[in-house]
Amino acid sequence: MSNTVECVTDWMTRQRWYAGKDHLPRLRVLARTDLPSDDPGARIHNYLLMDDDGAVPTLYQVPIVERDTIPRGSGPYFIGRNDEDKYLFDGPNDPAYTRALLSVAAPALGAPILESKVMSGEQSNTSIVYSLEGAPPAVIKVFRTLHHGENPDVELQSALSLAGSPYVPQYLGQLSSDWVDVGQRSGAAHGNLAFAQEFLPTAVDGWKLALKFAADGAEFATHARALGEATAHVHTTLSEVLPVREPNESDVEMTVGGWERRLSISANEVPAVARHRAQIEAVYERAQQFAWPRLQRIHGDLHLGQALWIEGRGWLLIDFEGEPLRPMFDRNRPDSPLRDVAGMLRSFDYAAGATPSIKPEWAANGRDAYLAGYTSAAAGSGEQAAALPLDLLNAFELDKAVYEAIYESRNRPTWLQIPLQGIERILERTLVRGV
Repeated sequence: MSNTVECVTDWMTRQRWYAGKDHLPRLRVLARTDLPSDDPGARIHNYLLMDDDGAVPTLYQVPIVERDTIPRGSGPYFIGRNDEDKYLFDGPNDPAYTRALLSVAAPALGAPILESKVMSGEQSNTSIVYSLEGAPPAVIKVFRTLHHGENPDVELQSALSLAGSPYVPQYLGQLSSDWVDVGQRSGAAHGNLAFAQEFLPTAVDGWKLALKFAADGAEFATHARALGEATAHVHTTLSEVLPVREPNESDVEMTVGGWERRLSISANEVPAVARHRAQIEAVYERAQQFAWPRLQRIHGDLHLGQALWIEGRGWLLIDFEGEPLRPMFDRNRPDSPLRDVAGMLRSFDYAAGATPSIKPEWAANGRDAYLAGYTSAAAGSGEQAAALPLDLLNAFELDKAVYEAIYESRNRPTWLQIPLQGIERILERTLVRGV
């Protein structure tokens, strides 16, 4: 037996959401709050644990249910037995915690729970799906890694939902908390712990849908155009309900500086990228000469896997968290909507590259249809009509492909040809356009 933190330390290393795969966590308790329990045999504690090892200290949320006995079927979710002879279980897999969480995160629902279960396959968070009596199903995302500041997944999706956007799931509620953080000037921090929204059981993941179309040799253009329209409408609504501003010289320099840093890394690690370095740098140099669209809040990590298709309802965008490893203040800054567009364009290339014997024009047709849908919907809004300069978009897309080359060379060498071929195609387009 050991104390609770020692039990969690060993258990945490086996969880998919634990980011420190190269070290054993060194944990300290920043905060512990208790949730009300309707089960006399269960005590619910929500721990905020700082891992002080690793390159950057990381704060984790670990909900724990403490019991005197081991309930039948709970073995897989057992964390350990502490020195008070209490059995500790992972909260999201324990019904006492899931009931308590729903009552505090989405109290307006007020519906009895028929069943709750954890969704499989998530990497950085834990989502709990609720079947409710007399109400549509709901899902609550429990954020495992915490940061000071509003989580964009909560802020953006709730803003869009409350503005009446049909392109995101309906917002149902959230749970936030304060904790001590010596890194903040005030010594205090505030952040989101969980986010509740409608669950969409008939939705199809956009990546899986695109792969099916590609495997069947079916055109994806109609769906791609609708996805472009949905993206533009989301951008427009975000520009209406959250701050926007004109980019200044510093914004451009910071963005291009990021492009150049990633290119330097990629060229050093991937010889095929190094051969194109001069051409890529020329695209980046020319991009600074164009008028950049206004900066606004964006999705931040948009690709086919972040879109859901529902027959009869169309496309919905999800997971506005941005890149989880970036600091929260960085993810919350206004950015160029071209970054989202470029990310989705690269996703069409990936869907084609992951499908054997696909016709070369499949991805091109999907990309063209997506851009047509985006441009048409943006022009109709009157807000984003001038926000799609193709030469500047090429630079954003090129940066994305350069980053992908780094990732694939390190993690999936068999996929490296996808970004490398993408780089060549983008450079060919820029040459045709006279860059």
